[in-house]
Amino acid sequence: MGYIFISNLLASILTVVLLLPEYIKIKYRFDFALWKRMMPYALPLLVVGFAGIINETMDRVFLKFLLPADKSMYQLGIYGACYKISIIMTIFIQAFRFAAEPFFFAQAAEADAKKIYADVMKYFIIICSLIFLLVMMYMDVVKYFVGSDYYSGLGVVPILLLANMFLGIYFNLSIWYKLTGRTSYGAYISVGGAVVTIVLNVLWIPVIGYMGSAWATFICYFLMMFVSYFIGQKHYHVSYSLKECLGYLLLAVVLYFLSVWLCPEAKNLRLLLNTGLLFIYIFIISYFERAALRRLLKRS
Repeated sequence: MGYIFISNLLASILTVVLLLPEYIKIKYRFDFALWKRMMPYALPLLVVGFAGIINETMDRVFLKFLLPADKSMYQLGIYGACYKISIIMTIFIQAFRFAAEPFFFAQAAEADAKKIYADVMKYFIIICSLIFLLVMMYMDVVKYFVGSDYYSGLGVVPILLLANMFLGIYFNLSIWYKLTGRTSYGAYISVGGAVVTIVLNVLWIPVIGYMGSAWATFICYFLMMFVSYFIGQKHYHVSYSLKECLGYLLLAVVLYFLSVWLCPEAKNLRLLLNTGLLFIYIFIISYFERAALRRLLKRS
């Protein structure tokens, strides 16, 4: 296990070395007036980060300590292995955050900034829904990444994929309190999410094991998304395309449940059916977003 920390240390050292030419160019001086303005803005974001760590990691801690000793590590192993599959969604969301936040701030002064935010949200949901379907429709292939000993826990994957999608939507929505300087709201929402995570894990893990952790994550991120949207609309109204966003998300979920309901016994038939359902989703999206696709093709 120690080599994991060593590898992270070496990666961090390499990052510093690569960025050293940029650090050398910086002229360091302390601006007390700027510091006073930054602290009320930045300190709540520190709380947001800390609460986010609780939401992401505490379920594994609770699984270890809230289950009987003869079951805890077994369930923790299954949950941890299957959680890795949902990281496919997390990777996309993290990559999106790195690009989106600077973009959102850069667009803030533009006259059509709010329309851009609404469009980004819609296409973000489309892509996340597509990732959800890709993983779930081809679970017969994806599951080999974790091994047969962990297949009993695959039921958590759709729950965690949707939970992480809600978290990604929350990241999109969070631009309202960052642009308006009301970062304290972000701290309240994140702490509230952490409380939900802790309470639901404590209540459900002793009863339904790792499924309790998965549902706690789902409900936590859904509530954070829900609360952020309604508070944000009061302080920084953005006309999100709710019908389209909800429609595309529900379409993906309905197609997934249709796949589960039909589910032929033969693996090849399942993959063929699921591929057809995936193409139905892509066709419907292409039809309703044809105007945007034409603009994109013209630019290219």
